[in-house]
Amino acid sequence: MQKILSREEQSELAEALCSICQNIQWKMGKDIAHLKKRKQMGHIPLSASLWNYEKIISDIVQNDSNILYVYETRICNFYAARGFVQESEWLVIFGPSGVMETAFPPEDIDDYLSKRGFIFVGQIKEVLKWT
Repeated sequence: MQKILSREEQSELAEALCSICQNIQWKMGKDIAHLKKRKQMGHIPLSASLWNYEKIISDIVQNDSNILYVYETRICNFYAARGFVQESEWLVIFGPSGVMETAFPPEDIDDYLSKRGFIFVGQIKEVLKWT
């Protein structure tokens, strides 16, 4: 199923995507917390720096062939970009202002998206046309 976004939602997603493509922003202290978790989970090497983790994020959101999803809440929408880094498929989840929530490679990405109610939006290149 594909979600048809309203003009306002299109604008919000395009702006959030452009923001995260230009500068990865985290909630206070969450960058290091998520970096540590990814290391503990074995998603990235123990020697990885924040720069390495953010490079994965950047590579995913800047690949215009990757796809986007929306997760709707009563308060706001959250967005997820889906793409491969080497042989692992990752999700980059961010809020309406482009602030990072998390980025990780779920074991079963389709199951993860489905169980949480993420809805397919389209390819990044399609969304960037809305700007």
